[in-house]
Amino acid sequence: MDLLKEIGAILGFVAFGGFAVLVFMTFQQARHLRRLREWAGRAPERAAAEEERASGGASEATMPAIPPPGRDDRAAPAAADGPGRFARMRGEAAFRYEELDKRSPVSPLVLGLGILALIVAAVILTGGFGLLSGDDGGGAAKSTASKPAEPAQPEVAVLNGTAPEGGVGVPGTAKAASVFVKDAGWKVGEVGDAGSFPTSSVMFEDGFKSDAETLASDLSDQLGELDVVLITPEVADVAGGADLALVVGQDDQGIAG
Repeated sequence: MDLLKEIGAILGFVAFGGFAVLVFMTFQQARHLRRLREWAGRAPERAAAEEERASGGASEATMPAIPPPGRDDRAAPAAADGPGRFARMRGEAAFRYEELDKRSPVSPLVLGLGILALIVAAVILTGGFGLLSGDDGGGAAKSTASKPAEPAQPEVAVLNGTAPEGGVGVPGTAKAASVFVKDAGWKVGEVGDAGSFPTSSVMFEDGFKSDAETLASDLSDQLGELDVVLITPEVADVAGGADLALVVGQDDQGIAG
């Protein structure tokens, strides 16, 4: 699909170039026709000027050169001031443009406008079909790949450990504690029971000790000081693969009320 887009862009550019050449040739033909009409229309004027030039030369040849009264031939005429530098530059530029206009098969003004139109068309075609710049999807993928990946937020399992030996824990304890965890900005995972624990603690998997300490600090207002320990196999079995586990012990069993 990308190859078809590139081929279409190239063909469009070639077609535009051919159309531009056709337009230039049409302008040039009209230019030559206009010059021929002007040259043919000035034929009587050229004949009259030639006749006047011939008669003037004959009359000057028959008349003697008589200096006007009071004129001193020995006095050299004062040199007239020449045109300024800017005027000379303008005259030189106009003369060169006229010479170029006469020799060029195409009007310099039309040629310059045509080149400008070709440049604009090339920019539009190549930019529109993605020949110069990369594909938008690829650019977006590259931009996304260049950004560093944000670390995943640890998941916290909230477990009810208020059950006495051989008994049942206080209902609603894990659910109430999960509200504390969520309000502190943590991701809550498994919410369930974990047996009997005399005190509350935050347990962590390998590599998450600093996160466990931060979680314990965030919950200190609601649950007091929490122990931070490595997760036990029994707790890991009921934590649902969470990175951290908040085990609410018997010392905090009143939070459900």
